[in-house]
Amino acid sequence: MNIDLLSETGILHVEQVMGTTVTLDVRDQHLTRAELARAVLAAVEALHEADRMFSTFRPNSAISQLRRGNRQPEHLPADVVSVLVRCAAAAELTRGWFDPWAMPGGFDPTGLVKGWAAQRALRQLTRWGARHALVNAGGDIAVSGNATATPDGSGWAVGIQDPFQASGLLTTVRVREMSVATSGAYERGSLAIDPANGLPVLRLASATVIAADLALADACSTGAGAHGPDALLWLTAARGVEALLITLDGERLTTPGWPTGETLDPAPGA
Repeated sequence: MNIDLLSETGILHVEQVMGTTVTLDVRDQHLTRAELARAVLAAVEALHEADRMFSTFRPNSAISQLRRGNRQPEHLPADVVSVLVRCAAAAELTRGWFDPWAMPGGFDPTGLVKGWAAQRALRQLTRWGARHALVNAGGDIAVSGNATATPDGSGWAVGIQDPFQASGLLTTVRVREMSVATSGAYERGSLAIDPANGLPVLRLASATVIAADLALADACSTGAGAHGPDALLWLTAARGVEALLITLDGERLTTPGWPTGETLDPAPGA
């Protein structure tokens, strides 16, 4: 069920798509209700278009056809080719720990494409006039502007779930023009796959990554979950990326620039 909540400060829309719940929170008082609706409609269409292209559960999706060998990369839509390139770059950055080509059943970009789709939806919101917005795709979050809908606000407060308490928060970070992705076992068990053998692994309780782009944050958190605590080495080396890893015994490991109170903004040129 899709839900819209309108207020004087904007619109809150909930969409079921890509096998998860996506929330669009737009807080722009300068937009009319018609303009808000148009922005949300464009963002929602971007999400469903991503699902049509990348769902491994849709037999006619471009990815399903690629997995069956029915389509070659050079005959794929431009967006799919772009994601393939992004996956290759993410595999290199994560030193092979994020590897969609090593997934059971064939190529599966799910660990990057959910973030890619959410970032794309945010881009549609801003294209249609939204300056202060948040897209939450199953816990992977991209934001623009400020929650207060004012130019001098302090970004958005993003809560990070405690992997040991389903209803608890581990911490809260403030971000502006940034994205936050978390991978963890939580209620459904480990979703991390070791690319060396295609088997599920449980090497971290959770991995949270902040980056300017949600596709990158999503891929890095996925790769970190597969690698374990040693992922902190390549996460620290990655430009424009900050991370919080929670080990299986509850230890917190962070990159040097992990926010400890102030709002985190994108690094210049990120």
